[in-house]
Amino acid sequence: MSLDPGVGDLRQGDILVRNGAIAEIAPRIEAPGVTRIDLGGKLVLPGLVDTHTHLWTSSMKGWFQNTPQTAYFDVKAHFGRHFTPEDVRIGTYYGAVETLASGVTTTVDFFHNNRGTDFFEANRQALLESGLRARLLFGAHDDMPADETVHLDRLGTLAAGWRDGRVTLGFGWRGPGTGSPQQLATGRTELTAVRALGLPIAVHASGKTVAPLAASGLLGPDVQIIHATGASPEELRVFEEAGASLALTPVTEQRVGYGVIALRDFEPMRRIGLGIDGPGLAGQADLFANMRLLALNEAGRSGDETAPSPRRVLELATRDAARSIGIDDEIGTLTPGKRADIIALDLQDLGMGPLPDGDPAALVVYSAQPAHVDFVMVDGEIRKRDGRLRKVDVPRLLDDVARSIRSVASRAGGWPPASD
Repeated sequence: MSLDPGVGDLRQGDILVRNGAIAEIAPRIEAPGVTRIDLGGKLVLPGLVDTHTHLWTSSMKGWFQNTPQTAYFDVKAHFGRHFTPEDVRIGTYYGAVETLASGVTTTVDFFHNNRGTDFFEANRQALLESGLRARLLFGAHDDMPADETVHLDRLGTLAAGWRDGRVTLGFGWRGPGTGSPQQLATGRTELTAVRALGLPIAVHASGKTVAPLAASGLLGPDVQIIHATGASPEELRVFEEAGASLALTPVTEQRVGYGVIALRDFEPMRRIGLGIDGPGLAGQADLFANMRLLALNEAGRSGDETAPSPRRVLELATRDAARSIGIDDEIGTLTPGKRADIIALDLQDLGMGPLPDGDPAALVVYSAQPAHVDFVMVDGEIRKRDGRLRKVDVPRLLDDVARSIRSVASRAGGWPPASD
């Protein structure tokens, strides 16, 4: 499944990869001397694109336990201030390799525990080591006053010296908050500086923060809006007229009580992609679960089984997701000239079964899980084959994660979280 209308779906075919890019796709390619990888019995797809995540929180899986003392935002803020750069590195690497193993080859990582140069560098190094393609967003942290400008000089220095082609730089904006004059002025100062650097921007908005964002006059095609739950049709039209894009994360939006997310609610916007929103909150780095939930919500809200198009839902995790973050000229489809980000699902697994007649998109949306991802290639480099990650010592990583989060908890005063 190429997800490129010009290439289409091939019941059987070859993909020729040269220098990290797709050189050719055809039913049969004669290329003497190349290494052949047999993916017979597999369903080959472009790598999935996660348009929004927070990888540093991955080590806190299971710590958000749905009580007033263990709700997500409070626990994240409380324990986040006790992370060291090494804890950030371990959490980010853990989340990144799980994301990669789950068939996601590109992610947008909104780093919002940015307490110093060494914290951001730890996140960057973890992404580089993982092999994941990523946009790393320079954010703030929970203890930074809303009217205090982020470290724009530090961001400028990073942008001037950035050389990591597979991991690119962006800005995680706090937005205009409640729309107070001071917060609006702070937001304007930040965006003026960031736009001078030419960096892409992302901002969370839900509930009471949607209206101030829509009224801010600060949006543009370089801005990705995350969630937009509770946005009115008029506010969505403002977002669309500004050229902004949207990241929907159905699993976590329901997890924190933002509401039941149906695609029909966001029809005014054209640039939409799906996101995981962090394995820590979502429970797993599972973009398939987000596809499935979005499709189920669409049918449930409409009362119409035919309302969700599986092909459209799959596009929101591949082609449209890449378009929403502005890199569809590089990734998102299997197209000659694009980067060789390729995954394969095992059709021999009991949970998948044989390839159906008709469009295989329904099989992906309703049946596929991370465990079915047999093969992952990023930029022409194999990262997973025969169901096993390469260059990752999983038992050692899990030991590191356990030690790290226990140390964080000890410094924070133990569990359950003490009030700050």
